[in-house]
Amino acid sequence: MNEQLISFAAQSARFLQDVTVDCCQQYFWMTIAAGIFGFLMACGIGANDVANAFATSVSAKSVTLKQAVVIAGICEFLGAMLLGASVTSTIKGKMIDTSLYADEPGVLMYGMLTSLVAASFILAVANYLALPVSTTHTIVGSIVGFSLAAKGFSSINWMEVSKIFISWVAAPVITGTAAALFFWVTRKFILLSEVPYKRAITLYPFIIFIAIGIDLFMVFYKAGKNSPQIKEWGLKFMIPAGFCISFFLAVVFHFLLSPYLQKRVEAKMERLEKAKTDKENEDVAHENAEAGEGEEKKSAMMKKILGEDGEEEKAEEQDGEEQPTDSKTTDANISRSERIKKNMTASFHKSMSKLGDATINRDIEAEAFAGSAKAKEMWETGEEFDPRAEEMFSYLQVLTACLLSFAHGANDVANAIGPIAAVIAIYNTGEVNSKNPVPKWIIFLGAAGIVLGLLLYGYKLMISLGYKITKMSPSRGFCIELAASLVVVVASFVGIPVSTTQCQVGGTIGVGLLGGEKGNRSGNLNPWFVLKVILGWVGTFVAVCIINAGVFAFAYYAPSASGFA
Repeated sequence: MNEQLISFAAQSARFLQDVTVDCCQQYFWMTIAAGIFGFLMACGIGANDVANAFATSVSAKSVTLKQAVVIAGICEFLGAMLLGASVTSTIKGKMIDTSLYADEPGVLMYGMLTSLVAASFILAVANYLALPVSTTHTIVGSIVGFSLAAKGFSSINWMEVSKIFISWVAAPVITGTAAALFFWVTRKFILLSEVPYKRAITLYPFIIFIAIGIDLFMVFYKAGKNSPQIKEWGLKFMIPAGFCISFFLAVVFHFLLSPYLQKRVEAKMERLEKAKTDKENEDVAHENAEAGEGEEKKSAMMKKILGEDGEEEKAEEQDGEEQPTDSKTTDANISRSERIKKNMTASFHKSMSKLGDATINRDIEAEAFAGSAKAKEMWETGEEFDPRAEEMFSYLQVLTACLLSFAHGANDVANAIGPIAAVIAIYNTGEVNSKNPVPKWIIFLGAAGIVLGLLLYGYKLMISLGYKITKMSPSRGFCIELAASLVVVVASFVGIPVSTTQCQVGGTIGVGLLGGEKGNRSGNLNPWFVLKVILGWVGTFVAVCIINAGVFAFAYYAPSASGFA
């Protein structure tokens, strides 16, 4: 009897599973749509989050815009592919109760799809307006919106959601305080000392040990969320490994790289001085040439009036008539296939040139100053320091940005691929699970989207964060990135879901409060743009929540026609 009951129960379970799977088979279109909008979401992340990581490096002229896009693209892609999540949570941060959807897996599938649609749309708007927002909070707000429409307020874990509201204040305030403290120490004991360059060289190994140690620890900690091995080793591995590597790099720099780096700095300063002198000479020559051209134009006008050069003009016209004949003869000797190939090559090079001019070859500093008089004023009146000492910080700033970007690729790519993995897992199994496997092709899709978004629209956010909040320099940018790394790690331990973008904005504000013209701290900060950014954080979360609730409800509660149910 017991065996019969067990057999009946097993058959019933298989029947229910088959019915559920068959039910989900009709939603194949959702997997395709989720892949498309997940890729668009990844593009939005690349244009916003990743661009913010390198904004200070570009504005401080530690790297060019083109170099930043290449370096960030490589770091993000490698971080996602090497340390990206092999398993991801169905709902990031456990914001909603997934058990409510156990009997309705199709509803959760559709909710994840609309979450990607709404989040990718809001990110596109934010990128168009050049607002640095939190992509993590955007996708979370989108998921909360659909669950509100589907299951009501009881389906939301409001305690977890409240942590996001706390982070809007806590993240920028704590990071701003830390960045201001780091910059105050750097400014007082290095940049404003009598021998800033010499002091920077002396303290450089210690700075490497602290900064790289913190950044490597952050990389290990974020990677530990996705790597069972690193997670198993825990803090006993992460802290010693991070600071041992940084100690090794500090020793290597002190004994081997310091002389080489000093030579590079001196050579660059000489090139800059030479370029400055050449530009001054060119300006003088240009003024003289303009004066000479004026005289030549007057002389030419007199000749035309007197008719002295009529014969020369006729000769020039005859030469111009012979040229088309030579061109036609040349074209006739080229075969049709070669001519098509030549035209296609020329068209391709022209298209690539236009793409480069529209993305990585832009003069974003000129655009920033042209679009904001306040930004230009801050950069003209902001405090400046010894250029050789600043140049030393530029190398650390770029290295710190690379590690931040690598950690971001390893962890935050889940914002785009998590919902995709959830949709595909439900489609394949017909069940709702708290964890879902992530195939490598999905990680590749997310990583490729991040790189593409950074390439196409990253310059917009680099202008905002790099130029419009305060004057930037390598020492300032280094302090901002170091503070952001430290706060992100500490907040992860405490359990507050802070955004890297919000931390960097807070750090930029903190640094901007120091070093204004003659101590005029408020003049070195753009308060209206800061207010616009903060309102953008709140606005994007609320807007994406409302939009996705509406998009989801539009289809979920729509009446079905007979025969189409």
